[in-house]
Amino acid sequence: MRYIVIFLLLLNMAYFGWSRYGPSPSDAGSGSEDLPLLNTGLMLVREYEERATALVAANQDQSPMCAIVADFPTVDEAYSFMSESSNRGFSAVLNLTGEALTPQFRVYIPPLSSRSIATITLDGLSAAASNAGLEVETYLITRGSLANAIALGVFALPDSAELVREQVAALGYSVQIQEIPLSTGDIQVLLRHPQFDSIGEAQWLDLSADRPYLTVTENLCETIAQGLQFP
Repeated sequence: MRYIVIFLLLLNMAYFGWSRYGPSPSDAGSGSEDLPLLNTGLMLVREYEERATALVAANQDQSPMCAIVADFPTVDEAYSFMSESSNRGFSAVLNLTGEALTPQFRVYIPPLSSRSIATITLDGLSAAASNAGLEVETYLITRGSLANAIALGVFALPDSAELVREQVAALGYSVQIQEIPLSTGDIQVLLRHPQFDSIGEAQWLDLSADRPYLTVTENLCETIAQGLQFP
């Protein structure tokens, strides 16, 4: 009997100590859900580099391709090519390589609705300029994004271009100034079609029919250094 009393006494003391110093129900509940590990384990440097290389290669495979068309003699030729490419569903961006140079400035009357109207306007402008004593270089632009526009000269200084713009505008014409970018490198056009990643031989022959001097290569679109959209 004595041993039973001692056993019960020790049992009560153990229960009292556990209830006082043991974990509370709230602490036990907070750890019921396993949290994800911040690290999946150790990784060798070589294994990390292999995974990084594979990831870069996968991203490059998903990057859209651009056709880089080069060897344009002038920016105007590039603009004309870009206009024709855009009409065929391509997105075209002008890319000048090398170091940027001081731009030139073209003064012009915006494109008119037809060649005949542009010709009549050019004749009227020539007569009005002659009567006003103005010596202005005028000619009709026949191709490209400014087809059926009337050019009034290209100038190295913006002040000279602005003077011609004001003089012709005083005769009653709407006149604009276009900045022509220049560089020490090659004049390129970057092409991409939203429906396919690369330019096909048939499309290229169609685009370059009148320009046998052009060359084309494929490259990732993300390598574009600068992008000047044609006007």
